[in-house]
Amino acid sequence: MIGIIIQARMTSKRFPGKPMAYLAGKPVLAHVIERCKKVTLADKVVVAMPMDKKSEPMGELCKELDVDTFYGPEKDVLTRYYLAATYFDFKTIMRITADCPFIDPIVCSEVLSLLRTAELDYCSNVHPIRTYPKGLDCEAFTFDCLEAAHMLTKHRNHREHVTPFMQRHGDIKRACVRQKFNMSSENWCVDYEDDIKRLEGLINARAN
Repeated sequence: MIGIIIQARMTSKRFPGKPMAYLAGKPVLAHVIERCKKVTLADKVVVAMPMDKKSEPMGELCKELDVDTFYGPEKDVLTRYYLAATYFDFKTIMRITADCPFIDPIVCSEVLSLLRTAELDYCSNVHPIRTYPKGLDCEAFTFDCLEAAHMLTKHRNHREHVTPFMQRHGDIKRACVRQKFNMSSENWCVDYEDDIKRLEGLINARAN
C-alpha cells in the first residue's frame, strides 16, 4: 500500500498553530489534505501529529475530512513516521509537511512513479537539487528505507527532519524529479503568520 503521511504540529516557534490558520477560507491543513487526496498513485492519506492536547483541533478537522490520524512523538518525527507506516502497513511512503497548502498532486505522482519504475529507495523533488518552489516539497521512500533510517540514525537533527539519512547514506538508491525552469527562489510555504496574507495574494492573482 502507498501512503501519504502528512506531518503536522501546532507548536511551531515561528508560527504557533499554523496548520489551523485560515487561508482562503479554510485551515492550511485542510488545503494540504485535499490536495494530497488527489495524488492518484496513493492509496491512503494519514495525518501524523504529536500526542498532545494541542493536536486536538487538527484531529477534529481530520474527522470532518474523513482522513485517518496517527499520534506519535513530537520531536522524534522519524519515529512518528516509522510507527505510522508500520501501523497502516505502508510499503511505500510519501512525506508531506502541513505547511505546504499549494502541494501539487501531479508532482507528487511523478515522484512516486519514479520511485517505483526505477526501483529506488528514496526519491524527491528537493534533493540534491531543488527546481520547484519551496512549498511543493515531496519525498517518497520504501518502508525498508524508512526502517533502515529509523534503526541506524541517532543524530537528533536527522530524527527531527526524517530524511537526511536517506539523502546521504551511500547504499541508498535515490533520484530527484526536476522541472525545466528553476523556481527554487520562490516560497509557497507557510513559515510565518505574514505568509498567510502573501499566499492569499498569490491565490487572488491566479483567480484573476
